[in-house]
Amino acid sequence: MEFLKFIIIYTLLTVSIIGYGLIFSKKFTSFNNFQYENISIGYVGLFGIFLSIIISYLTNLFFPHNNLHNLFFIFIGIIIFFLLQNKVKKQFISKYFIFSYLISFFAIFYFKSHDDFSYYHLSLINNITENKIEFGLSHFDIAFNHVSSLFYFHSLFKTLFTGDYYYQIGQLSIVIFVNTILLENIFKKNSSKPLDISFFLSIFLLILINIFFYRLAEHGTDRSAQILFFLAFILVINLINENKIEKKIFELLIIIFSLIISIKSFYILYSVLFFIIYFKFFKITETFKIFSVFPVAYFSLLIISLMILSNIAASGCLLYPISLTCFESFFWGYGKDQVVGVMQWYEIWSKAGATPNYRVDNFEEYLRNFNWVSNWVDKYFFNKFSDFFLGVIFSIFILYLCFFPKNKNLKNFKKYFIIYFILILLLIEWFWNHPALRYGGFVLVFLIMTFPFAILFKNQKFTFKKKLLQIKLILLIIFIVFSFRNVNRLINEYNIYNYNFLKNPNYSIDKDYYTMQNAKKNLFKDLSKCDENNSLGKIKCKKILNYNFYYNSKN
Repeated sequence: MEFLKFIIIYTLLTVSIIGYGLIFSKKFTSFNNFQYENISIGYVGLFGIFLSIIISYLTNLFFPHNNLHNLFFIFIGIIIFFLLQNKVKKQFISKYFIFSYLISFFAIFYFKSHDDFSYYHLSLINNITENKIEFGLSHFDIAFNHVSSLFYFHSLFKTLFTGDYYYQIGQLSIVIFVNTILLENIFKKNSSKPLDISFFLSIFLLILINIFFYRLAEHGTDRSAQILFFLAFILVINLINENKIEKKIFELLIIIFSLIISIKSFYILYSVLFFIIYFKFFKITETFKIFSVFPVAYFSLLIISLMILSNIAASGCLLYPISLTCFESFFWGYGKDQVVGVMQWYEIWSKAGATPNYRVDNFEEYLRNFNWVSNWVDKYFFNKFSDFFLGVIFSIFILYLCFFPKNKNLKNFKKYFIIYFILILLLIEWFWNHPALRYGGFVLVFLIMTFPFAILFKNQKFTFKKKLLQIKLILLIIFIVFSFRNVNRLINEYNIYNYNFLKNPNYSIDKDYYTMQNAKKNLFKDLSKCDENNSLGKIKCKKILNYNFYYNSKN
């Protein structure tokens, strides 16, 4: 019974997300001619996530995402879906989406979430459901500086019927919708035309998502952003191949890069790829022409502005943890000096100078002149990085056997040189500052290694018809591995935790970690009364224009 209830709710939430995608597509994008246009439900799903995040940001400025708010939001999305999907061609709900949705059942059930979920993800989400936007939450715990649009997205799905047990739907929706897009990229090719780079990159991204990122509980916020970046890279390659302004592709890029940045503000650096391709077709003096040519850019500006506001509210920084963007004048802020220390800690951690059971004595000396490299190689390269690296090599080898190239040439590589060079620069920045795979390393290493082979395979001028057997074999291997690894994981979770998803599909929530509200209750006598006299310890509360501002009394 619980299993069936879970599946029904999960399906209704997915339908609601697609409903918002349909209305956004219809009203605000070039994908608006439902009667004649073959629109991909995968991209519509991403539109739905995009619009839902904007709605979440905006509504939380004025009130919490309580049960009534969220039921209304979900119900409206479902109604929109049934009103608009009839106007779309029948192939809108494609067999590729149905397959991606059904196979997601292997991933959506798990017992143990990643450590950060119970630590601060859950607290931040619950705070959005219980309060409108608050300022200075970082004073309760440094982790509350790490805001993400996925937290706002997930806050829309807490109701009396769902509780706290559907906060994986953001990451899973991205996997489902991107898998759908990739399968359509692969199977909707003209059977007589040579396979292009987009085709081979789509196969590589399927491998990354379903083999390397198979365990949904480990996605957090980082892997979703990396999946979307790979998808954006494929669209950029398509624009280079077309060598003309394709409005629809540009609109997709604007939306996808906005999603990436809002999910993890650190990835704003990766938007350089968008501007490279934008200025290939527009002059620098036409920078702001983007708003007149692509009106959807106003929504991009809105979501990034709201993301920045959420950063300012939490930490007093435009983009935490970049200290240059922090303002001492914001009395609720975490503090510029403290942020500098945090940045050093993140760098130490990513360079293997600290683990839960170990840390180097002298941080400054460790980070100076690449002193960290030998320890990083010993503690991180072996075996975390090397396992991933060898896995990528093995994936390339399998495709090499299936698409064995007779002509070993990289013809037309020069055409993509600037894009590949950008990837190299981003990899150098990654290695220099934060060489942990979760901080962008997965997608950068994977793309740099596989892109030349995508060009090599493309130059063989294989046709879909001639390679159909190999294509089906590769996809079969991908999804068998995905299914097997998740089934094996479920068996292990049953043996270790007695987790039976058929009886109770909900993941475990570690009650030992405090919630945001418990943290406040421990510090304040009366949560309903926020004033400077109602405080304990060094954290105080001030109400300005009916908004709560928490701050350190030493400031």
